[in-house]
Amino acid sequence: MSLRILPLTTVLLFACSNRAEPVSNAPGDQAADGMEAAPQDGQPQFTEGKDYMVLERVRFMDPTGFERPAEAFSVLLPKGWKHDGGVVWKDLNACRAEMISAKWTASSPDGAITLNVLPSHAWAAASDPMMMQSMQMQAQQGGCEVGGPMDAANYLRQVLAPRELQGVTITEVKENADVVREMEQSSAKMKAAFEQYGGQAQFNPSAVVARLKWSDGSEGIALCSVLNVETVMQNAYTGEMQQFNNSNASERSIMRFPAERKEEAEQVLATIKSSFRTNPQWQEAVNGYFEQLRQNQDRMHHQRMQAIDQQTAAMTQAHNQRMNDIQAQGAANTARYNERMGAMDQQMRSWEQQQSSQDRQHTQFVKTIREVETWNDGSNGRVELTSGYNHAWSRGDGTYVLSNSPNFDPSSVFQDQAWKPMQMEK
Repeated sequence: MSLRILPLTTVLLFACSNRAEPVSNAPGDQAADGMEAAPQDGQPQFTEGKDYMVLERVRFMDPTGFERPAEAFSVLLPKGWKHDGGVVWKDLNACRAEMISAKWTASSPDGAITLNVLPSHAWAAASDPMMMQSMQMQAQQGGCEVGGPMDAANYLRQVLAPRELQGVTITEVKENADVVREMEQSSAKMKAAFEQYGGQAQFNPSAVVARLKWSDGSEGIALCSVLNVETVMQNAYTGEMQQFNNSNASERSIMRFPAERKEEAEQVLATIKSSFRTNPQWQEAVNGYFEQLRQNQDRMHHQRMQAIDQQTAAMTQAHNQRMNDIQAQGAANTARYNERMGAMDQQMRSWEQQQSSQDRQHTQFVKTIREVETWNDGSNGRVELTSGYNHAWSRGDGTYVLSNSPNFDPSSVFQDQAWKPMQMEK
């Protein structure tokens, strides 16, 4: 992961006095300390910061990344400028694109001109709703923010300005074509790395330089670059193609200055950006760390996916077994229910046929109202039915048919051979 910050399209150089005479360094002169040198033998005097400027290479450190603090990058700053910050690391649960980034500041000796370099900001989105839900949960735990892709101009207006530039007015935004071309060259290598995994990758870089103005009259310059990466890969479980969008704003620099010192501020900003140098040994160590981390996570990912597959298979097997058990239990319950209902039906049929003595008293009341006849189905099943009919039939389920017609046969009429004729008892 490179912390290289892209240069401005135009590098403005500091100009010393146009007078060709050399500066006197004779004993007693104060020019070497940046003070005005008294005229001597007709020699002109020069003032540091006015007639010339001393640039010093300032080294920013990575204090926590490795066994001991190491130089991560350096820039040229005017002598006397203050600086603070360096490399910032986040933990393994943080957004990977923000895990290692530079966060530093620089300011003029009087504090009137300030440069604030913000760390990288990354966000992502996916077309699959389940994946989006997972990404949102990770974001709540410190992972990458969730959001759709946007170019540098929109990012500046919608994200950077509201969060970091309160009260600012953006007066001008221009595309930085040189930076975009350099980003495209870097993206070509990344594209090949993405596609080796079988996916499709599209890189959309953008970069802008914006002019700013605050209500107190101060002005500023904002540098912003955003790389949007769109990948399309097949979902290993559903087989469907799904789209991922990963965005990274790697350049987020803001310089603020009094309006009357605009030229000085632009010169310093150009010098800082053009002089930015990353320590190659530190960069190599960082790249090695990420490569090892990727390999470990790939191994852990495969192990986790294998465990998930095994768990899914076990859960599926358990589910199927559970469903089989439920079906078997349901079948057993149905069989028991049928047996119970059959027994109840048999009990009811027996009760109906035998005419328990418990109902004799009631029968006597019926006989008092109307006479009944006793019929037998031929299997010792006896039942008392209302009188007045010459023929009776039983179906064996508690259903009876009575008729006075000698030609009536329920077996033929109802097309049901279960009907059996009954005999009247005398």
